[in-house]
Amino acid sequence: MSVAAAPTYRGAVTTTRERLLDAAHHLAETQGWASVTMAKVAGLAGVSRQTVHNELGTRPALAQALALRELERFLEEVRARMAEQSDVGSAVRAGCEAALEMAEASSLVRTVVAPDGRDHGADSDLLATLTTESGLIVETATAVVSGELLRLFAPLPFDEREVQVAGEVVVRLVLSCVTRPSKPPAEAAAEIGWVFDLVLRGRAAEGRV
Repeated sequence: MSVAAAPTYRGAVTTTRERLLDAAHHLAETQGWASVTMAKVAGLAGVSRQTVHNELGTRPALAQALALRELERFLEEVRARMAEQSDVGSAVRAGCEAALEMAEASSLVRTVVAPDGRDHGADSDLLATLTTESGLIVETATAVVSGELLRLFAPLPFDEREVQVAGEVVVRLVLSCVTRPSKPPAEAAAEIGWVFDLVLRGRAAEGRV
């Protein structure tokens, strides 16, 4: 009995790794992450189980690879929304709202987090990737957010290290809202933007804006 090919999520598949990630994404989307096994990924992608291990390593590594690929998609939209704004505070709010909207619509995120913030059948791998083991996600997103702030709005009232710190704080707040959603994206983004504006006003009071 042949296994139907998984749909692709990034256009034409050009590498075995992308084909495997497409298969894992499809399985998570249709069956839930808790049901995803390396054997199922191999069968759907039409390769051996050893190939899955060679390309992606362990199941937690597969979870991280999926999360990082989804993050790339989020960050493309974050960049675009930030670039549409005329000031740094608006850019932060717009970027946060973009990420939260995409998280709300993401089938992969929904396999981990229910609308009320509770996990529903997800095992620890994917949930840990977004929470306790989220270092690489935070690092990647922080580099993009802080880089865009510097590119679009320099000179800023912060030095480069301070921009990195501010960017990381924003990213961690967004990630918290993604994993434990309690408000609509626009409202949560406005509140994160308000915190960022407080920092800007504090710097203005120091005479550095």
